[in-house]
Amino acid sequence: MTDQDTLDAPRDGTKEARLVAALTGKGQTLKQLSALLTWQPHTVRAAMTRLRKRGYVIDRVAKTEKSAARFKLRGDRA
Repeated sequence: MTDQDTLDAPRDGTKEARLVAALTGKGQTLKQLSALLTWQPHTVRAAMTRLRKRGYVIDRVAKTEKSAARFKLRGDRA
């Protein structure tokens, strides 16, 4: 696992930085991320792919009967 603090962090104020912040902690569903960033779902997935290529580890927390799948940065405790 890569140490998240040593990664090439996105510039402050960018949508990519907002994506990283949204993935921190409990994480978000694809629908929530899409609404937050005003992006189409395929654009959110592409942005997460770019983050993974930069060394971020993003986990997909499986959906349950009551909630959709969530995405979150690995290493966050929430």
